[in-house]
Amino acid sequence: MNENLENKVCLITGATNGIGEESAKELNKMRAEIIFIARNPEKGNRLKEQLLKESGREATMIVADLSSQAEVKQAAEAFLSMEKPLDILLNNAGIMNRERNETIDGLEEVFSVNHLAYFTFTLLLAEKLKNTSGSRVVNVASGAHQFVKDMNFEDLQSEKTFRPMQVYGQSKLANILFTKSLSEKLSSFGVTVNCLHPGFVSTGIGSNNNQGLWPFLMFLAKPFARKTDKGAETSIYLCCSSEVKDTTGEYFVDCKIEKISEAAKDPKQAARLWEISEEITGLKLN
Repeated sequence: MNENLENKVCLITGATNGIGEESAKELNKMRAEIIFIARNPEKGNRLKEQLLKESGREATMIVADLSSQAEVKQAAEAFLSMEKPLDILLNNAGIMNRERNETIDGLEEVFSVNHLAYFTFTLLLAEKLKNTSGSRVVNVASGAHQFVKDMNFEDLQSEKTFRPMQVYGQSKLANILFTKSLSEKLSSFGVTVNCLHPGFVSTGIGSNNNQGLWPFLMFLAKPFARKTDKGAETSIYLCCSSEVKDTTGEYFVDCKIEKISEAAKDPKQAARLWEISEEITGLKLN
């Protein structure tokens, strides 16, 4: 891909490792202006140095912990205060937990980081997206959405049962349902919204789990994982390729539209998830 993103502003979450970092580097090489959210300022500064070295252009870091709704909102406000257009929003940050953790807001952490952070951040930036010609939203989902048959609306916060792969799978199903809803709501403004499965990628996801069997399973799976540059290909493609400038509401694998589960196609589940997300975050799309 040799797209030129000169004068395009690209905002990325989860850019300090894995496919987010690889995406930031590639989009930086295409001359996009990179603004990224980092939880760890040290890692963020390392990325800034790397991007500067590779392109001679300064990237901008916004420090925020996306498990906190207040910090997600502050991060959006920090971007809006820069008074820049928003050509590309890449929602990439994600976690996988071995045990149930609660956020500062009393929410289950995987659902909060993997879905609600996307929801809150994007809704707060929606006016900016509408006002930027040809803007794109790219949500990193996963084939793991097929681990669950449906959204478990009776136990969204996994208080009754916590099974790591199901909880992660549900959060990724939520990413696709969110993509579908948002694409419909923004289509009349010329904003495209797509999501993707990066493949099983060797990244830092799950590295916050350091007990028992989890690291061992990750170690066993690692030889079968794609390198992060391969995993980032579809994210980058959706961010910049002219081939998809008019495509919206789709799920991609290996830069091609791919089938999704029945639940991921269900408009009733998409509508209910949207409504619940509005209630939790206190946000509505104007």
